[in-house]
Amino acid sequence: MDKGKAKEISVYLDRIEELEDGGAEAVLLIDEGGEEYSGEIIFPAEFLPEGSSDGDYLTIKISADEEKTQAAFEEAKNLLKARSDDID
Repeated sequence: MDKGKAKEISVYLDRIEELEDGGAEAVLLIDEGGEEYSGEIIFPAEFLPEGSSDGDYLTIKISADEEKTQAAFEEAKNLLKARSDDID
């Protein structure tokens, strides 16, 4: 089950917002090279690279985790089977 190669997304760190619970979230704007940003991602600030600040450009690499996907599929299949066995 090949999901293709990883993709990289260029984002602009617009701002970091403090939350009432003491945490923080980063507002990242998706940069596709045009005049305007194509979307926004709200991201836990704790996952930003150390030293990141407003105005930085960052790269996010995203890929499918085939091993975890397969494990979740197998777990769901087993739960459905167990439930089906309980009904009989």
